This record gives sequence, structure tokens and C-alpha cells, in this order.
Amino acid sequence: MTLQVNEVTKIRRKVMTETARLHWNGNLIKEIDQLPERLTAEHEHRYRCCEFKEKAIYAERIKLAMGLSLAPEHAKKRLSTLARHSLTHSHEKNRSQVEVIDIACDGCPIDKYFITNACRNCLGHNCQQACRRGAITIVGNQAYIDQSKCVECGMCRKACKYGAILEVHRPCEAACPVNAVIADQNRKAIIDNGKCTDCGNCMVSCPFGAISDHSQLLKIIDWLKGEEKTVAMVAPAIIGQMGQKEKLGPLFQALKQLGFDRVEEVSFGADLVALGESEEFANRVPVKDPYMLSSCCPAFVKFVKIHRPGQAEYLSTMVSPMVAMAKTLREDLPLAKIVFIGPCVAKKREAMESKVVDGVLTFEELAALFVAADINLATMEEAQEEASKASKDGQGFAAAGGVRAAMVNGIKRFADADFRGGSAQGLEECLAQLKLLEKSEASFNFLEGMACSGGCLGGPGALVDNRQTKRFLDVRGSQLECQNSGDNRLAIEKLKDLGHSLHKSSKK
Repeated sequence: MTLQVNEVTKIRRKVMTETARLHWNGNLIKEIDQLPERLTAEHEHRYRCCEFKEKAIYAERIKLAMGLSLAPEHAKKRLSTLARHSLTHSHEKNRSQVEVIDIACDGCPIDKYFITNACRNCLGHNCQQACRRGAITIVGNQAYIDQSKCVECGMCRKACKYGAILEVHRPCEAACPVNAVIADQNRKAIIDNGKCTDCGNCMVSCPFGAISDHSQLLKIIDWLKGEEKTVAMVAPAIIGQMGQKEKLGPLFQALKQLGFDRVEEVSFGADLVALGESEEFANRVPVKDPYMLSSCCPAFVKFVKIHRPGQAEYLSTMVSPMVAMAKTLREDLPLAKIVFIGPCVAKKREAMESKVVDGVLTFEELAALFVAADINLATMEEAQEEASKASKDGQGFAAAGGVRAAMVNGIKRFADADFRGGSAQGLEECLAQLKLLEKSEASFNFLEGMACSGGCLGGPGALVDNRQTKRFLDVRGSQLECQNSGDNRLAIEKLKDLGHSLHKSSKK
């Protein structure tokens, strides 16, 4: 995914920032009802038919920013009433993480199939013969599709010898390879939660910003301003996101100024996972399983379980780096509020299910929080960074191919293991590679699956294009003293201490 900062992005970030600012300053209940009108007045451009629709859409965005669903029971309530509810009630765990703002959806009134001027009005009329609904007629020496009869089956397109019939996908549908985003009878987008993997790609693909996820900003602000000890766990993909290039010192300072008592790198958790998956691979492949699948990306794991259930048994039982790092912290901080900061939307559901991570902020949400609290990273002094516990391989988990590279080093501890790693980025590519494994046609016996193009660096909550941050990631990796997971003695010892608790199958 190539990151584009467009008007949709700016509006989404503005809503998050202003909602967070109100709560940070203690004015949420008092001023939230006026926020839609203020945002509408401040914005230079109008994209809707009238200001009333603009305000209504802003109100829906604010609900999501407050962590609320767009359920019908919330439709006619004042934002101040909903804000009180959001601050005093835990959010539903079984709801969809990603929702469609119905009033913002344009319905994309485009015809999926249409006939271009390349049509030669041939004698065969194969398109007409292929259409079982009688939707194709010949008008003015050219084939024509009657959209009122068309069921978008695509048979006419397949039948045309000239390739004169084009297929156009709605942006949200095109972004979802599992067909979880579909159009209802009014052509409004709806999400099939039974198919959705929470990857978030539809969010960044909708040109109307009609799809968004629930934020946890309000409850995290409460923790930061309260008496509870809070810990920030930053994903390896944080490199370069806040303008600090490969340096983490200013960012860590800013997080502590925000109110976090402690800041840790999840890349150490990635080292634990790389070592654990290497050992698991050696014990499983080819002893009893023909191959193994990585378990680091929650959207990929969910994709396999829902859409490739026959291959779910080959998923690694290791937890993700986020959960592994949280479990190491729980030994010393059993009551602390642990907040994961990364580019991933799917991590929010994984955190709820893990029971060891209390909250999740995307990089976009963190940036909004910094602005709301008037914290400028550019003014942070260049403090001496603490020595990182992580390795180059742990840091490399953020990029596509990073898990595979770490496994190459980790597997060296097992001389007899025949490791042939493969990597897939984007669910479409993941599906293709899974099919090869299923048919025993793959040249690899371990697959690193990433739901986003570019790996975690290309996540929907990222601030900077993954091609740029990849360069900073490489520099950061080269600076780490411990060069690979196989030599990270601290991670090896910690893995022994935690043992089976880092495996999902563990009941401990």
C-alpha cells in the first residue's frame, strides 16, 4: 500500500485530534456537542450536499473516535450523552472493529460492467449469447448493457473476444480480497463480519472516508492522566513515523512527557517469537507437519482460520511479538496498563482477546494525542538512548520478509532443521502461496504471512510511506549491537523462563 495523505486522511486525523484535545483538557462532555459544527465551519471545502450532512458525518466520525459503535441505539443521542457512556462503560468485545459510516458512503453508483467503443458489433454476438438475463441488446451498431437487468455475473466479459467489456470494482470491494465488503440493494457498502479479517485495507481505500475503526483514545487518556502506572510498547515499525528517522530517544522522551511511566520496544518480543518459532519449526517440520505458517500478523491468522480452515492446523502456536512482550512485562508489572503502539488495526481485537494488553494506539492516533497534549517531538532534546534489548532481526520484523530472515538465523540453533522460508505480503498474495502449500507445489516449508503490503510498515495506521521507513529501519538494524536472534542471549534466557506461556495452546 502506497500511503497517500489526502483530504480524507486530514479529516480523519483532525477528528481524532480535536476529540482527544477536548478530553485531554477536561472539556469533552461540555464541548463535544459543538464539535461537528466547529469542524464544519473550520474546513475550507464542502464535499456534501449541505452543511447539515457534513455535520452529521462529523458526528459519526466523532463516535468512532470516542470508541463507540455506530449501532442504531446511538443514532439519535447527543454526543455528550454518548461521551458519558463511552467513559463509564467497557466497549463490546464481539463487535466489528471496522465499520461503515452509512451516511458518508457515496454508494459508488458505478456500473460494474460496461461496454466500451472497442465493441465491433460482431456477427457472433457472444456477449449477448452468454447473458442469461437478456441484459445485452444491440443499439446503434454496438452492444449495450441494460443495468436494470444486469446481475454482474461477468459472463459477458468472459465471452467477448475483443476485450471490449470492462469490469470496474468499487474501491472498498477491490481492496478486500476476501469479499468481506459488499454492496447492499442501495449500493451502500456493508461489511460481512463473518469474512472480515480486520486488516483495515478498505479504510484507506475508500475515497469518501466512509469506513473507519474504533479508537481507544479516551480510555488511554484516562490512564495517562490518572494514578495507574502505564507502559507503552512501541512496535518496530515506529521507526521514522514521527519525523525522528532512525532515532528513538526523542520519541521515548515525548511518550514519557505524555504520561507513560515506561517505554519498551516490541522488537525484543519479536526476538522471543523468532526463537520460539524456530524451535517449534524444528519440532514440527518435517517430523509431523509438511510446513508451518507464521502467527505474528493477527489479520493473517484470522484470514487462515476463516478462509483456509483446512490449513489452520499448520499455524505456529507462538503468540505475536506484541503479546510476547506484554507477558514479559507482566512479570514485573501485573497491574500496569499496557498500551501497544503500532500501525495495525487488527491488533485492537488481538489485544482484547490476549487479556495481557490493555489498549492499542495506531501511529495516527498517537500523533493526534501528541498534538492534543501540545507535545512537539522536534523540541525534544537528543538524549542518550538506553541500550536496546532487541536484535537486528527483532527490529526487522516490521518489514515484509523480516520474520523469514529472523527465522533463518534462529534456525541455525537446530542443525538438522531443513528450513526453506517463503514470504507473502497482502492477503491476495498470501492466498496464492497458501494454495501452493496445499497442493505441495511450494518450494518453501515455512510461510511468513503479512496482511499489508510492505509488512507492518504498510499498515493502515501508519503515517509515512513504507518505502521511506524501510530505509530508516535498515539503518536502525545496523546500529544494534546484537546482530541476530540466534545470538541474542537475553532473549534465549527469557524464552526459557516464560516457556509454554508464549504458546497459544498453553492453558497457563
